[in-house]
Amino acid sequence: MRSLLFLAAIFAPCVHAWPTAPRLTGAQLLFQFEQDPRYARGYLAGAADAAQGRSWCDTGRVKSVELDGIVIAGLKALPMQQRQGDAARLAVAILARRFPCPHPAKNGD
Repeated sequence: MRSLLFLAAIFAPCVHAWPTAPRLTGAQLLFQFEQDPRYARGYLAGAADAAQGRSWCDTGRVKSVELDGIVIAGLKALPMQQRQGDAARLAVAILARRFPCPHPAKNGD
C-alpha cells in the first residue's frame, strides 16, 4: 500500500489535465473579430448554437453572417464596462433580445 501511495505521489505532478478553453470578454471578442474574424465567427457560432431554442430562437430567416453582425454591433453599443463581461453570455443576451423565444425557457434547459 505504501509503495502505491509513493508512486502516486511521484507521478501525480506528471499528470496534465487538458487546459480549459480560454474565456473571452466582450471586449476581447471584438478585438478578435478585428484580428481573426474566422476565430470570432466560430466562437459566436458555438455560443449561439449552445443557446438556440432555449435563450434565443432562430427565425430561420437570418443567415449566420447576419447574426454575427447583430452580435458585434450589439457588443460595440455596450458601455466599455459591460464589454468586460463574458463574451458568450453577452452574445446570447443580444440574440435573446433580438430573437426571443415564443415560450419561456424551462429551468435546467
